[in-house]
Amino acid sequence: MVKAAAKNICYNIMRKKAVCTEMMRTDLKKVLNLSDLTFLSIGSMIGSGLYVLTGTIVRNVAGPSTVLSYVLAAIASALSAVCYAEFAARIPVTGSAYQFTYISVGEIWAFIIGWNVALEHAVAVAAIARAWSGYMDGLFGHPIQQGLISCCSMPGGLVADYPDFLAVGLVAILTIIVALGVKLSSKVNIVFAALNLVVILFIFSTGMYLGRIENWTKVEGGFFPHGFSGTISGAATLIFSYVGYEVVASANEESINPKRDVPLALVISVTMVVIAYVSASASLTLMEPWYNVSAAAPFPSAYISHQWYWAQYVVSIGALAAMTAAMLAAMVVVPRYVYAMARDGLIMEFMAKVNEKNGVPVASTIVCGIFVMITTAIFSLHTLVEFISIGQLLACTFVSICVIKLRYGPNQISRYESFEDDAPTEQEKPSTGANANATEETNFGGKNNIIAERKAVYGDEDNESVVENVCGTVKTSVLASSFGRLFTWTLPYRPGRLPFLSLCFSILFATAASALCLFGYRESNEAWFIILLVVFVTLALASLFFIMTFKQDNTMRTFKVPLVPLIPYMSIVINIILMLKLQSLTWLRLAVWMAVGLVIYIAYGYRHSKQKLET
Repeated sequence: MVKAAAKNICYNIMRKKAVCTEMMRTDLKKVLNLSDLTFLSIGSMIGSGLYVLTGTIVRNVAGPSTVLSYVLAAIASALSAVCYAEFAARIPVTGSAYQFTYISVGEIWAFIIGWNVALEHAVAVAAIARAWSGYMDGLFGHPIQQGLISCCSMPGGLVADYPDFLAVGLVAILTIIVALGVKLSSKVNIVFAALNLVVILFIFSTGMYLGRIENWTKVEGGFFPHGFSGTISGAATLIFSYVGYEVVASANEESINPKRDVPLALVISVTMVVIAYVSASASLTLMEPWYNVSAAAPFPSAYISHQWYWAQYVVSIGALAAMTAAMLAAMVVVPRYVYAMARDGLIMEFMAKVNEKNGVPVASTIVCGIFVMITTAIFSLHTLVEFISIGQLLACTFVSICVIKLRYGPNQISRYESFEDDAPTEQEKPSTGANANATEETNFGGKNNIIAERKAVYGDEDNESVVENVCGTVKTSVLASSFGRLFTWTLPYRPGRLPFLSLCFSILFATAASALCLFGYRESNEAWFIILLVVFVTLALASLFFIMTFKQDNTMRTFKVPLVPLIPYMSIVINIILMLKLQSLTWLRLAVWMAVGLVIYIAYGYRHSKQKLET
């Protein structure tokens, strides 16, 4: 009895979301074109980090080679971005990594991803709002800060020294803009993102004019004052400057042509952002020797050293515009994650309500706005920053895993695409009488035929008798080779099972090798360290190469990640390394937030899941 109940629970929490005609319907308005998506991504990526973090990396970590750090970080981020592009083009529904995980891996993992990414973006808005307020207040000598501390100070530490009402007001304004429509949000974002790009162009032009190549070649330490390891460390920190592409995948349900525009927007935006980052960092390190760069205000200080006092105000305009665009883009993401989860029944259903006039999930937007305003008022900037990064890294990791899993096994997305190809055209459909009604209900997922449609189109993935695809089985050329007999043991297994298990083992061994290098490097000269490292790396690579002996699903007609499984696997390993480098307090806060989320899932989501009700 207990065993049966436990098995039933495990089955339910791992149930996958069915891809069907009903899922592709949307109450959101399709109003975003290529330029909207591109500028949303640019606005989300180029935030306050360029104007603040660059100085810290130049001064303390990488020196002039920060230019290369930005390039390396862009390459690492692009690995995840192309994985997002494949899914977003194939599944044009809001929710991004949450949806991809739900369809590919299972419900509980999807909830974990959605819950954490929503929190991370909400906290990012609060953190940037605090930074924006401090930046603006600082231009006038901090009168707001001094006044609020004197009249309504708070304890400090985990909470802030004072409630930042300027930041709260800014979040309230952005919430109203997002609630009025995604097209309006996009237009406002384009203005601030374009203004930021103009300021970066100004920095590049003036930096080239004021700069001296000697600051790269003849200064103490040269171009690599901290060695190439410093360049790598800088890239590991700067990789977080590129994670804003999440907004494009989250808004793809509102894209007019997602199959074309989403991949293009991701490629264009990442390219433009890396050019902007490299240009700005090159200008900074040419204007000033790396050891004179200010960690707190790098660009204003560089202009002041050249007696261009007026230029610091131009840079301030760019910084404020960048932070505003980043907050607005994140405020678009958070409600759509919440809306997607509410629409699936995993959190309270009222947050799935959409305004009929502008197609905006108003309820989730207002709830998220209130949450961000409270968070902004209470917590300090340092506390907020500690929350950021781990959720996005988890999401990128799962998206990359899903790409490999779906490429090496029969999956309902490919079956749905085949079903669409085989569906009768408008000319072939009966146009009158009962047959018309029956055809419409069958092909477009009428209430009485949703489950029947799913079974007819997809069959049962767990029943090998209905699996028709050969992807996920060992390649015929491998079986026919002289080593073919070594692979005959794989034939009884369901297609796709062995590649996924091999992927899990490879990730496990790669994680062990990464942890050994990060935490045990002091023992790197010991024999046991070398032996363990060789064993873990060998097993990880062997498991990866074993996956490559299986057939891939080549039926996709939309954008595809090239060089699978290598590119998504590299993304997985990089993300795991970055997660292992996070502070222990970040993991502790993640555990607390996860506990809150799991309570909500157990108390509400598990019982109200639409997948449970429809199956």
